[in-house]
Amino acid sequence: MGKNEGSPPMRRSARVNIGCTVRISGTLPNRTPFAENAQIVTLSKFGAKLKTRIAFKVGTLMKVEPLRGKNSAVFKVVWVGREGTPRAGEVGIENSTGVAGILGINFPDGNGPSA
Repeated sequence: MGKNEGSPPMRRSARVNIGCTVRISGTLPNRTPFAENAQIVTLSKFGAKLKTRIAFKVGTLMKVEPLRGKNSAVFKVVWVGREGTPRAGEVGIENSTGVAGILGINFPDGNGPSA
């Protein structure tokens, strides 16, 4: 059977609502450097949803590091909330090892590849 039209996409991992400030930095596609404290709103095993003031484009790479701790990783923007919607200012980021590891959070096995 195929997917039903209008059905939500299948999730690879459970989501956890958190409020964690991280430092994001990198270079925008126009070669302008950026650095900002952003808020992780939702966390999964593979990525996160961030609240930010920067207008990112899908495909932009960013370094994510917690304000406390020494771990960091590079993530890719995989979706951007549209202006004029409740998701404005939100971006989805993803990394094969996931953001949970740099925050010291372990998701249980059995829900996709190990972090």
